[in-house]
Amino acid sequence: MSKKKGIVFRKKALEQVNRPALTEDVFQAITPRYWLLIIILFLIITAFVIWLIRGTLFIKVEGKGVLMTVNKDVITVQAPEEEGTITDIYIKPGDHVNKNTLLAKYNNKVAIELEISQRFLKKLKLEQQSLKKRSTEVVANLEKNQNEQIVKINASLDAAREKLKQLQIMLSLKEKALKKGILDLPNVTETRVEYYRLLQEIHSHEADLVSMKANLVELRDKWLERERELTLSVLKAEEHVDLLTQKLRQSQFITSPVSGVVAEVRVKQGDYTKAGAALLSIIPADQNLYALVFVPAKKGKLLKPGMAAQITPTTINKMEYGTIKGKIQSISLLPVTQESMQAVLKNQQLVSSFIGKDPLLSVKIIMNRDAKTPSGYQWTSRLGPNTQLTQGTLVDVMINIETKRPIELLVNFYNL
Repeated sequence: MSKKKGIVFRKKALEQVNRPALTEDVFQAITPRYWLLIIILFLIITAFVIWLIRGTLFIKVEGKGVLMTVNKDVITVQAPEEEGTITDIYIKPGDHVNKNTLLAKYNNKVAIELEISQRFLKKLKLEQQSLKKRSTEVVANLEKNQNEQIVKINASLDAAREKLKQLQIMLSLKEKALKKGILDLPNVTETRVEYYRLLQEIHSHEADLVSMKANLVELRDKWLERERELTLSVLKAEEHVDLLTQKLRQSQFITSPVSGVVAEVRVKQGDYTKAGAALLSIIPADQNLYALVFVPAKKGKLLKPGMAAQITPTTINKMEYGTIKGKIQSISLLPVTQESMQAVLKNQQLVSSFIGKDPLLSVKIIMNRDAKTPSGYQWTSRLGPNTQLTQGTLVDVMINIETKRPIELLVNFYNL
């Protein structure tokens, strides 16, 4: 039985082998899924061939640099007119600052002078309060005593005046009696002497009243004069304190004179500085910027003025906003030195970040302007970032030195 089955299978196999292959059988073997893969592969190959023939490859030179301004130099922030110590520093190189931003805190002898002046002013005000109190008390006591004396003097005056009237009547009668010979002259003279003595006493009391009132006025004037002098001293001391406070505010708090980027900080916390010493430098914000780029000298020789460049500020997301379009304006003929870079950049840290083993050429790239963008420059994206570019911003740059068809590179590769 097994033998018959073996013969049957061999017969079918022979028939299948001897049967001619049909086209529809071949197409029936390829499923729709495989057809889709074949079409995709065909399109990829076609696109690759078209790209080889008509595509464009950019040969680029890369470099690093910094944005510089055409018009403004780096601004140096100096120490105040008084020597002192840096107590706090609130910024570091690369920080963006606005005008009047607090940069550092400075402690100098103005603070000590202000403290002494404030103590002196406080002492004067205490003296002023004490003087007013004493003046009020002294004048009040004197006025009280004088009023008591005036009451007594007025009482004496009233009695003396009354007695004077009586003496005047008596004297008049005695003088008449003297004329008639009733009284002798000594008796009349005695009454007359008493009359004039009493009159003199009245004049004396009246003079005392005037003198007492004058003394009270004079005493008040003296105390008022002392108060005025002390008040004037207080006002002068207050003015001096105000001036020192203003001077301390100007010298203690060091602020940015302009908006821009901190290029270099030359001092550290705790440093003692002389008057007018350079503390830090700020690169002013400016829209008239260009990119100063440093490229390896061996590649820089391939560059020519007018070549297109793409500038990417390191603070900007290239994937989101693209790059700034620009063109080469000039290229240095000789490699730059560290000293020449320092003279231009005025920042040793920046110079150190650019300097490497290979010599560098400096390339000046003018960035294309576009008034429609927030930054004022033309970006590969429509508007670019909503930010203002400032001098001192670090940039990465790619310069297109040549364009080639991919097929040319392929041919050159096979010819090697």
